[in-house]
Amino acid sequence: MIDRVKPYWDINNLSQMKTKEDVAEAFEAFFIRTMIKEMRKSVPEGIFGKSYASKMYLDMMDMQMAQTIASSDSLKIKEFIVEALNQKEKAEGINIYKNIQKNEK
Repeated sequence: MIDRVKPYWDINNLSQMKTKEDVAEAFEAFFIRTMIKEMRKSVPEGIFGKSYASKMYLDMMDMQMAQTIASSDSLKIKEFIVEALNQKEKAEGINIYKNIQKNEK
């Protein structure tokens, strides 16, 4: 089942992320969406043309496609980010995500 589309401008959604994994997945979705958007520039207009409605439709489709790809963890970007954060925490003896949450309060 497909979850509700989470727009990238939803600030409330960002503040509800509780783990490094959630943040890493959100970053992966944003990265994939940006990559899809840039790849789309290299193909012809297609059947939708260049109207405002077609751009909005394609943007929503790109967001959902990026979220689906990120959720499947097939690119393993989330794994890489979480592992990098864990190594940084271990090297510096801190918990990055807890420090961020403490600063928000």
